[in-house]
Amino acid sequence: MVSFAQTVNGQSFAPPPDYPGSTAIHKDSSVFVNWASGITLTRGPLDIQNPGLGLASYGVDTDALGIAEITPVSFGDGGEAILTFPFAIKNGSGPDFAVFENGFTNHYMEFAFVEVSSDGVNFFRFEGISEAPTDVQLNNFSFSDCAYIHNLAGKYRQLYGTPFDLDEMNGITGLNINNITHVRLIDVVGSIDPQYGTLDSQGNIINDPYPTAFESGGFDLDAIGVIHQATTSGMDEDLIDLSVFPNPFENQFQCRLSGPTRVTLRNIDGQIVVSREESSNFNIDLTEESDGMYFLTLETGGRTKTIKLIKQ
Repeated sequence: MVSFAQTVNGQSFAPPPDYPGSTAIHKDSSVFVNWASGITLTRGPLDIQNPGLGLASYGVDTDALGIAEITPVSFGDGGEAILTFPFAIKNGSGPDFAVFENGFTNHYMEFAFVEVSSDGVNFFRFEGISEAPTDVQLNNFSFSDCAYIHNLAGKYRQLYGTPFDLDEMNGITGLNINNITHVRLIDVVGSIDPQYGTLDSQGNIINDPYPTAFESGGFDLDAIGVIHQATTSGMDEDLIDLSVFPNPFENQFQCRLSGPTRVTLRNIDGQIVVSREESSNFNIDLTEESDGMYFLTLETGGRTKTIKLIKQ
């Protein structure tokens, strides 16, 4: 039986999936009502101590959209991403959203801070805690214990989301916990060297595998699942009635919307397949394109919405 870490006050944080008391949420759980649909990614270096090595490069930004599928995008040291959603996240009973990383075991963990915003400008951070020992630097061949960790994305292995409860952010000036429009994730640099390392909310240095000087280094974002969402979207009202069908599709799909809209369709590699203006009902024919994932982005009035489509 695995022995889980105890904090300094004699209590432990939640253990891994499948153990009593775990807060992990599987990607197929019925609690999820939506998934992140937009992303702005800023990569960090492969090794913050050696920036000449270049930036992390594994995956593409759209890998983090839609349901968790073990197809992440890597941040690199200190990299970050801002995620948006079809509808704002709101505070409800229990956790309100969950972040998915792609750790391959219960105790190989790469972390990120989680911040939320209700205006896309001012972000506020969950109080992440790490009580993992810092006497020996973790690396790619050593393991820690997720029961040392609280409120850091990446606590749980692949396909299990780490939950976040907006109740913890209640009362913060400038934040509406019933209208969270943006979630920002910032990679934790896990070096125990104070010159490069990262501190948690209690001033503890955070120990996670370092260095990870390869293309998939740093935090690997797979998805963000929404548990509680507002009844109105962050987009103009004329897009709320948008429908796309069928999905999955074979060769073509239909869209229905109202009002002038810029329509952009990208393939899994981020290449633009279709880009044009539409205003009502229209079809997109992909007979000549390969099967796989596509991302349909709609832009109007300064707002955007992205939908994941599957050609099969």
